Amino acid sequence: MAVRSERVLITGATGFTGRLLAERLRQDGREIIAFSHGVDDEGVHNVDLRDLSGLTRAFSQLRPSAVVHLAGIAATLHSDIDEIYAVNVVGTANLFGALAAARLEPQVVIVASSAQVYAQHADAPLTEDSPLAPQSHYAVSKRAAEDIARIYASRFPVIVTRPFNYTGPGQSPSFLVPKIVQHYAAGKNQIRLGNLDVFRDFSDVRRVVEAYYRLVMQPIDPDTVNICSGRPLHLADIPKMLEEISGCRIEVITDPALLRPGEPRLLVGSPARLDKLVGPLPNPQFRETLRDMYEACTRALSRG
Repeated sequence: MAVRSERVLITGATGFTGRLLAERLRQDGREIIAFSHGVDDEGVHNVDLRDLSGLTRAFSQLRPSAVVHLAGIAATLHSDIDEIYAVNVVGTANLFGALAAARLEPQVVIVASSAQVYAQHADAPLTEDSPLAPQSHYAVSKRAAEDIARIYASRFPVIVTRPFNYTGPGQSPSFLVPKIVQHYAAGKNQIRLGNLDVFRDFSDVRRVVEAYYRLVMQPIDPDTVNICSGRPLHLADIPKMLEEISGCRIEVITDPALLRPGEPRLLVGSPARLDKLVGPLPNPQFRETLRDMYEACTRALSRG
């Protein structure tokens, strides 16, 4: 593999995906420039994407050879609409504006979008050429971030990723799978959930991190690419798997407040382009991911 990207800047570097990607790149001897907002950790630059001048100064001083833009409002039900657009859209515009103002020539700029940008009704795996029809403010903001990236595509080598659902140890319990895992690990009697009679594409975070790693390190032409498993998971199977893993049974209560009217029954992606670009990736069975999450959560609860 050709030597590339000695200084990799990651926005959202202290988040679920960012910290694991930073660790993976460091293991390979890359220097990591970690950006995060409101975090006072050693080795992390506290940078606000909404501050164009601050971003420009940081890029001018640090001069990364690659950028992975993971920062943004991640929760699809985030209630602060102003913040969704300010961070996901204006923040992305500022990122590219700062790169241009600092006159950098990175080998690659990776922008994390979302599978939420696709039209939500499909009977077959979604490819990168499937119709787009975002149905939430979050999804609209991600589509706009893609459009901003394309404005700069003639100046920078841009790769836009569209991750589908993914999970693993360390993900916030505000997301569905770690919420369920936490209830089983804590020995709860009940859990309130939305509609589980749907099929979704879930990847293990290790697959996602390896995909980003290869997109950074390999010479790849600018493109848009799904990051997905290609396997539909029936959400109703998650409690069943955790019953087997934990030996416990929890009453699942359908909470009307958590139902999403009109949501599609099937959403699964095609990983064909991803496989072609970066080669075969690890794709752990979902039960293995759940077991790792359950064991990690159990250990964390035992430590108090």
